[in-house]
Amino acid sequence: MNKTLLLASAAVTLLAASCTQDKPAAVDAATTPAADTAVVVSDAPLNDTAAYRTDADRLAARIAEDLKLTDTVVVTRIEKTYYTRGRRLNEIETRYATDTTGRYAALRQVNDDTDREVKTIVTDPNQYNTYSSNRDTYYSGTPYTAATVRETAPAARRSSGPAIVKYDKKANGETKIVYSNGKTVKVDKDGDRKTEYPNGTKVKRDADDGNVKVKD
Repeated sequence: MNKTLLLASAAVTLLAASCTQDKPAAVDAATTPAADTAVVVSDAPLNDTAAYRTDADRLAARIAEDLKLTDTVVVTRIEKTYYTRGRRLNEIETRYATDTTGRYAALRQVNDDTDREVKTIVTDPNQYNTYSSNRDTYYSGTPYTAATVRETAPAARRSSGPAIVKYDKKANGETKIVYSNGKTVKVDKDGDRKTEYPNGTKVKRDADDGNVKVKD
């Protein structure tokens, strides 16, 4: 009888020891992710991305209205083009923070690249000419190379805008541009645009609703 009790006691002891040894492993298994568990860590600048998207949507909608675009595929391509432009402009602001000359050239390059891309998207000559004439608005006062508009007839006369003689972007976000013909353009950080012509006429355009006020 005593022998039987002794064997049973030994079995219980061994079982308890086994459970104690397995307990850490069980705890580790419960608290440690499996090898195939995906852990996604995103360091993307979500706020910046949303801002670029908002600006691209706004500009694409404005261009679509100005050019009377009805093809949603075309509008979407323009939106993507301006989204890329927004990201590149932001990179320039960081890279050329203290290099005014380099910054000017880089901004112009981005706008020229944007213009070439839009030219492949907007294939109707009349629509592209409208786009070209509104580039001051779409490019928010940043520099670009004056491009030749597409001819709509064999005898059409080619023209180009006046050259920029001064470009100044202030710390408060306001941009001032002076052209060779005496025209001065001021664009504030909200996109509102004020243009003063050599004859003294002043034109103000609100970026939010597009309202235009003219003062002689």
